[in-house]
Amino acid sequence: MKNIHEVLNEVIEPIIALSEDIYRHPELGFKEFRTREKVIEQLKKFEIPYEDAAYTGLTAVIDSGKPGPVIGLICELDAVPTIGHPYASQVDCAAHTCGHYAQIGVMLSLFLALKEADTLSNLCGKVKLIVTPAEEFCDMDYRRKIIEEGKVQHPSGKREMIATGVIDDVDVMLSCHTMGLDMNEYHAEIGASLNGFIQKTAIFHGKATHAGANPEGGINALNAANLAMSGINFLRETFRAEDAIRVHFIMPEAGNSVNTVPARARIDMYVRAKTAEVILETSEKVNRALRGGALAIGCDLEIIDTPGYFPLHQDRNLTELVKKHILDYMPEEKIAEGTHGFASGDMGDLSMMWPIVEIGIAGFSGTMHGKDFKTENKEQAYRVPAHYFADTVIDLLSEDGKSAWEIKEAFQPVMEKEQYLKTLEDLNKSTLYNNKGE
Repeated sequence: MKNIHEVLNEVIEPIIALSEDIYRHPELGFKEFRTREKVIEQLKKFEIPYEDAAYTGLTAVIDSGKPGPVIGLICELDAVPTIGHPYASQVDCAAHTCGHYAQIGVMLSLFLALKEADTLSNLCGKVKLIVTPAEEFCDMDYRRKIIEEGKVQHPSGKREMIATGVIDDVDVMLSCHTMGLDMNEYHAEIGASLNGFIQKTAIFHGKATHAGANPEGGINALNAANLAMSGINFLRETFRAEDAIRVHFIMPEAGNSVNTVPARARIDMYVRAKTAEVILETSEKVNRALRGGALAIGCDLEIIDTPGYFPLHQDRNLTELVKKHILDYMPEEKIAEGTHGFASGDMGDLSMMWPIVEIGIAGFSGTMHGKDFKTENKEQAYRVPAHYFADTVIDLLSEDGKSAWEIKEAFQPVMEKEQYLKTLEDLNKSTLYNNKGE
């Protein structure tokens, strides 16, 4: 067995270059064909077999040959639409403005180094690389299309992996993500929680007529949508600060011609909050505003609810174990702990059923999901997290997996897999209201 850190220092340099190449060639979720091939090339180079998962995702395993826990290393493939980014794709404005490319660099370099150093020969259990597509909840028309075609069952990569059972064997999961804090002040964020959300689409159906000659003969769907958005905005004073509620929307449809009363308008929105209960409570408030806008103008209304992600709650015991190793690479004052973020991610779904961590990492500049996002410090973005995760994996798989088994035994799942999938099914619905509000 070679020293894992020496091998990691050798392996990581070309993987950083690969990750920065992925940054320059972004792809949206379930379209990450080039990115996937780049990962596969590296696995083949190191003679590591892989298995397809979740359409454009994959998994690969290093096995010690001895019984023990399975440690999952999670990274994400996809970009997010970002207009104006220098590397945004021409077709759908995809850009790597959330840092997923760096996750690939951290976890892939660690995985390859574990194999090259033969680290598991003195440990137990397995390490599973889980390369997941489609974390960003966007481009939904495309995702609905491939669901209809039977290519996937769910619009999220990790949700698809949960449903198809490819991560059933994992006991403990490790991940990282760009943090939303001041990266000059902090170099790591641990134990953070995130909001969950439900996605809502409201389609207002009115009646078209000539906007100049006969506006009184039409039913203006755009006016109904505007009234509904005003109603939602007036609801904001009822949102409790401790619930971390966010309701935000866009209007992708608002009519086809200035000369025609709009017969159809559409609002797409997220309802986010800190707990599932508050998400559903706020969703009902939003439904009232949507129905009120439609009823006032006399529109029919369709409300389509699509379950987004559950709130993220990281495992306390696993967080403490990882923190012990992070402290070997930075002073404690550089670590932010126990923060709450208003964003969401499908690591939240995993946290319902597995002990997980998602360490916030530094090393980037610009605005997350903004046109100026880029890598600023490769040491912080890649090398430091790869090294402390290496120490973490060794800790988890030492002494017959003692630490990992203790963490798993202490973990209390919020729900089992079957209940989780049934909850998603129940939340996924479409409701029609006529112009009488019925």
